[in-house]
Order: sequence, then C-alpha cells, then structure tokens
Amino acid sequence: MYNRPVETIPWEIERPPKELVNLILSGQIKPGKALDVACGTGNYSIYLANKMFDVVGVDYSKVAVSQAKLKAKKAGAKIKFLVYDVNLLGKKLKTKFDFILDYSLLHHIPDSKIKNYARQFYKLLKPGGLLLLVCYNERDLYAKDKKQAIGKYGNVMYYRSAAEITNYYQDLKLIKYRRCRLGKRQQHLAHGFLFKKI
Repeated sequence: MYNRPVETIPWEIERPPKELVNLILSGQIKPGKALDVACGTGNYSIYLANKMFDVVGVDYSKVAVSQAKLKAKKAGAKIKFLVYDVNLLGKKLKTKFDFILDYSLLHHIPDSKIKNYARQFYKLLKPGGLLLLVCYNERDLYAKDKKQAIGKYGNVMYYRSAAEITNYYQDLKLIKYRRCRLGKRQQHLAHGFLFKKI
C-alpha cells in the first residue's frame, strides 16, 4: 500500500487529529514518553516530537517506517521508529509509556485478536499513563448495519459499539468518551476514548 502515491492512501493524513491536538493544548496530555501505534509515515509521531514528547513510532510496514525515518530527519525530529506487528507490542516493547496514541487502527483488528490486542496496553502504560483511542463507530454510514465490511483496498473493517470496546479495555479506566469523525474528509463516524492506567 505504501508504494502508492501518499495522496491516494486513505489513512495517510498529514494534519494531526483534533482529538489529539485539543488534549495536548488543554494540558490533559502532557509531554513524556509516547508510543504512536500504526504510525504509518510518521506524521503524528513528528507532531508529538515537536510538542516535546519522546516518541516511539511502530508500524508493520517496512516501507512506511522507512518513509517515516526520512520525514523525521527532514523535520529535525528525533524519533525511534520500529517495524513490529501491533498485536505483539506487549511482548516486543520493554519500555513503559506516559501516553499511547492508537488512531484509526482498532477497526482493523479482527475479533479473534482484539482481546489480546487491547490487554497489552495495560502492560505498556506507566501508572497514570493515558491511551487515546479513536476508531470507527458502529453507526458509521459505511457500516450499513453490518458488523464488518471490506474496504476499497480489500482491507476488512470491524464495527463495534462503545460498550463493546470499553469492555475490551476494562483493565484501564475510561476518563473521557465522545463521538467524533475521522478520515481525510472526516467522512467516518468514530468513537473517541481516553483511557488511563490507575
């Protein structure tokens, strides 16, 4: 997918999401050790680094991570980028984080893996650490009342309710929830969660 022109990749969005920006500007998320899950070509990692976060960006795509390293170097941002399977972060990463960004990935995690995927964030967060999670809402028009759908590029998307997702992250405390939108044109209805490790 990352061999395509960047402008044709649906999730390749340069501008940081307003959910992230608002939480940082309000001081609810403070600079510290940060993990950008499924970082792609590093746009949000660079934003966080510019806001004084010590950032680790992780993606399964070697091409994306290679592009992210080049972008970060050009931007003068010191970021550690790694090629990992996001389902194995709890086993691969030994670092604990003050903040984790999981933006627009959870709806790609299949039902068979979501429980273990969600549980690893408790291990990855420091006490008091925060997880910002944004993913598709089950009421999104593209869901068409289905639990899953196949996207334009053959990727499967899973549509879950806020209650289902909160249950998967029951080891963490839900601090804030709001409906929001995601996508290049903000065309998707989404869930926005802020979880905290107590």
